[in-house]
Amino acid sequence: MRTLIHAFFLFALLPVSGLHAEPRSFLERLFTAPTASNASPAPSPRQTATASGTIPLPETFFSPKGGCTQAVVKELKAARQSILVQAYSFTSAPIAAALVEAARRGVLIEVVLDKSNKTGKYSAADFVAHAGIPTWLDEKHAIAHNKVMIIDESTVITGSFNFTKAAEESNAENLLVLRSPDLASRYTQQFIEHRRHSAPYAGR
Repeated sequence: MRTLIHAFFLFALLPVSGLHAEPRSFLERLFTAPTASNASPAPSPRQTATASGTIPLPETFFSPKGGCTQAVVKELKAARQSILVQAYSFTSAPIAAALVEAARRGVLIEVVLDKSNKTGKYSAADFVAHAGIPTWLDEKHAIAHNKVMIIDESTVITGSFNFTKAAEESNAENLLVLRSPDLASRYTQQFIEHRRHSAPYAGR
């Protein structure tokens, strides 16, 4: 799995125009969608350990004004190799800026967003797309409601927290930071599934 992931990221920062011109890009070529016969079995409710050991207790954050945005930005600034993002709503300027900063220092990034991000006002989705970060819209589902980041194949950020100013300042939300390569691998498989049926987005 790690070999494929590294190969995947060798191509991840191709010019946005090239990626958008070829929807069946490197992810399509390198990965085969899991089927009922080869998908990982769901863990039992009592299963708390992974192949390499127990998942460590997560770092927890709560909003409003509980440090969720700061925690996300901290992890993005610490990223050294790769960042995969799935988001429903994405309007946080600090998080968008941290993603662009990571891309500029050579971190390989892909972003999959809900289709609602192509309507309304200029948003962080447009900002990262215009910065050359490959950005995609998941139009297959009524709502693509995931809020996930997978960093360096070892850290997962998830929870109810949307990557928005409102989630930080006004809403009651939660955010978990989990450090587990096994968990990151499972989330990466899901990212690939959604990325495969998503449409390229170049920004407005």
